[in-house]
Amino acid sequence: MPRRASVMRTSRSFAPRSAVALSALLAAVGLLTGPAHAAPAPSAGSTSQTVTRSADAGETIIRATSRLARGESWSSPDGSTVLHQQSDGHVVLYSDGVAIWTAVGTYGLGTYFYVQADGNLGAYDAAMRRLWESRTGRNPGAYLAIQNAGNMVVHRGDGLPLWWSNFRPGTGPVDPGDPGECQPRPNHLCP
Repeated sequence: MPRRASVMRTSRSFAPRSAVALSALLAAVGLLTGPAHAAPAPSAGSTSQTVTRSADAGETIIRATSRLARGESWSSPDGSTVLHQQSDGHVVLYSDGVAIWTAVGTYGLGTYFYVQADGNLGAYDAAMRRLWESRTGRNPGAYLAIQNAGNMVVHRGDGLPLWWSNFRPGTGPVDPGDPGECQPRPNHLCP
């Protein structure tokens, strides 16, 4: 009789574990999450993170198809520069704990931030509607660099900078008189 009780306990605990395993498998192949949504980035279940820290170069490289979800971040090798997808949805770049750039339109709405396969950075809401983009698409092989110097830069595959948050790569702060450039100041973050 004790043996039978043991078998029953095993079969009761086996069923929930089987359901969890089956749910995980279905979610991984996209069958449990409902209808597919067209998006330029992979689904959450198939997104891989390709992050390389290079202390010598002073930057962390984030490759295409990597993403941040709420509460996640990428940082420079020394930790001084952090790109954070905050729990409130806002995508913010911090340098030494001070917000220096934000993806405008993500506060309260942002759910994911992608480095897309076409080279574009994109912030999306839960329904995969784009909230913000870097407009660097059509550059397969491009990557994002989070730099110790307080900057994030999208580079083409050959290393040429395409977009940067606040500082021109290798030159320091942007020229505030340059049309189209934004100079961060108190209570004003660059888009």
